[in-house]
Amino acid sequence: MMKNRKVFLLSSLFFLSLMIPMFTPSAQAGITSLEGGGTMYLSCQSGNDCSLTPVSMGEGKFSGQSFGSTLQPETLSFEFDAAPAQQHLAILPEQIDSLIVDFRHQTETGGLLRPAVDFRLILGESVTDWSFESEFVPTSSEYQPYTLEDELLDSGASRVLWKDDQIRLIMVVTLDRPGTWELNLRGPSKIEMELPWSTDAEAADVDEPSSTTQPIVSSFDSGHRGALVGDDWDCWTFPVEEHEVMTLIVDWEAVPIELEQPHEVPNLVTESGRLSPQPEVVTKLIDDDLRIIYRWRNLPVNDYNLCFRGAPDRFQAYSWSGLFGYESSGPVVSDDFSSESFYPSGTVLLGDESESYALNEQGVSVLLLSIVMFGVFLLVAFRPTTSYPLRFGIFLPGVIFLFVGGIIHPLWSIADEVQYEDEITIDELIDMRLQQLWDVTADGVPDRTLVEYTGATWGMLAGERLQLRLSIERAVPLQDNRWQLIVPEFEKLRLDEVIFSQVAKGSQNSATQGVQDDHSVRFVLLAGRSLVLDFLMLEALLVVDELPSSSVFHIDTVMVGTRSAGSFNTPVWSTRPEGISEKSWIGIQGDLFPKQITISLCDCDLDLLDVNFQPSQGFDLNDVPQDKWGLKNADGILPYGAALMWLGMLLGIVASTLELRRYQKAQGMARSFHPIRENQWT
Repeated sequence: MMKNRKVFLLSSLFFLSLMIPMFTPSAQAGITSLEGGGTMYLSCQSGNDCSLTPVSMGEGKFSGQSFGSTLQPETLSFEFDAAPAQQHLAILPEQIDSLIVDFRHQTETGGLLRPAVDFRLILGESVTDWSFESEFVPTSSEYQPYTLEDELLDSGASRVLWKDDQIRLIMVVTLDRPGTWELNLRGPSKIEMELPWSTDAEAADVDEPSSTTQPIVSSFDSGHRGALVGDDWDCWTFPVEEHEVMTLIVDWEAVPIELEQPHEVPNLVTESGRLSPQPEVVTKLIDDDLRIIYRWRNLPVNDYNLCFRGAPDRFQAYSWSGLFGYESSGPVVSDDFSSESFYPSGTVLLGDESESYALNEQGVSVLLLSIVMFGVFLLVAFRPTTSYPLRFGIFLPGVIFLFVGGIIHPLWSIADEVQYEDEITIDELIDMRLQQLWDVTADGVPDRTLVEYTGATWGMLAGERLQLRLSIERAVPLQDNRWQLIVPEFEKLRLDEVIFSQVAKGSQNSATQGVQDDHSVRFVLLAGRSLVLDFLMLEALLVVDELPSSSVFHIDTVMVGTRSAGSFNTPVWSTRPEGISEKSWIGIQGDLFPKQITISLCDCDLDLLDVNFQPSQGFDLNDVPQDKWGLKNADGILPYGAALMWLGMLLGIVASTLELRRYQKAQGMARSFHPIRENQWT
């Protein structure tokens, strides 16, 4: 009977996990409405009635006479407000695609003038100004309207555009010449700007009017959906049946970080106001979607109120459902987690690891041998009896080659293999990245700062310099004759160990210990995702053209800003080494990004972390950039130093052999004359 209950419970939970996302409302981009596209046209019904509209409308042209002069310029002001007004919750982009305004001024002398114009674009709390200086248009040139392309927006402290927020373009024209001006509308003048994210908050908030005093009557095991808009309370009331285990599954729709609601444990209270004990909690970050599973045991049968509480200036839609069951190995117990969570090393390996070539640091044995042979060759070469052709024709080149390739080159290599003063190691990079993520996930840190640092590749912002020393044990040959480097630290990197160590270190200065607080939960999920993606990119870029002569590599590169990968909610790889082109970087981003990545955290008796990873199937050799980006082998002063050493050694041995034979031949000749000299004396 118990076995059947376990099967029923697991089957029901699986069904619920498939059913809940069906209630998630969709979101599309638009500036004034979901269907508004990304273009706002400058439209006017009259000189004092102008607006920004999603379609071209109104008068086609406005014109007038100017009497301004250099001493007494005339000013024209136009204000364009969005019509209809902003209806949806949206996130502003980093830049506008274009701003085009066709304003012309024909002076009395017959010349065409582009007068000075100031633009101010107001998007909620974002206020951005642009200015154009006046200039004459040569008669031989075609007139060009005022045009801005890919201009950054000054978002200030917030990129959020709420319903009914102001959207306005102010245009101020300064006319310092008498003449006739005209503003061409109905198409030529427009703003193009695609919003990366928007949603209809009112449509998603279907649970209203719910509150602590007016909960929605429902049943616990049915599907529900709603949205937390600001600091409101969403509450339901339902009876709790006889059970051993009561499980609540909440799916939070992915939203930009600036809007994400705090995911506190919901209040579960009886009608008399008695608060239920804290449940077991499993938090799953599945790509960008967040699933939280709560589990209570043996609650008294009663009517309960379940409430979710929001925070000011936040929005997030959700769906939830529950299940009454009996004790079993469900999805929120530690048995479902592995005791160790390793980084998926080798996921981006493009060659056969069984054919790998072992690398070693520059040893002193070759250096000592070269020094000894250098001394021997010098001793032999500069003996008084050594012939000059042999000394200067073979010995001298050999000694020089041996000195450069066997002594200078190894000494340079050994010096190049040491860690430079400003360099860090992989372990130090991990520690720095985790400390960085711990700091930016703390309460009170601006959301833009959090987005900026979490999206930065290896935690390096644009303009920062990465100096990293790598100790590589093996190189794997690739089909295009290149070599891929294997980082030994990645093969044994336990994500759970390093992440929980940072939690323990960071919690020493906090009143809350462990990973139960919101800050720690957010950090653990984000750190697991960031480390995996950071090191996937690093492994993919560790490809060199030739077989390395040393196991030590240095990375020295300045990072620059680039287009990020992933979603707008959680961007990644938003900085790149300056040596890699934008095109190459975007190419590797698209094919390297995982098919799915799931980070699971269990606040059980033992804090447990799982990382489930489905790599992309499209990553291959064609995606690895050919650009030189700052990865350098500690290979000494010459590219072929070892070959030069052996050439010098060979020349020295050949010269020594020839000299020895010449010496032996001379001795033989001397002995052949020795008896004759004895007879002469006798």
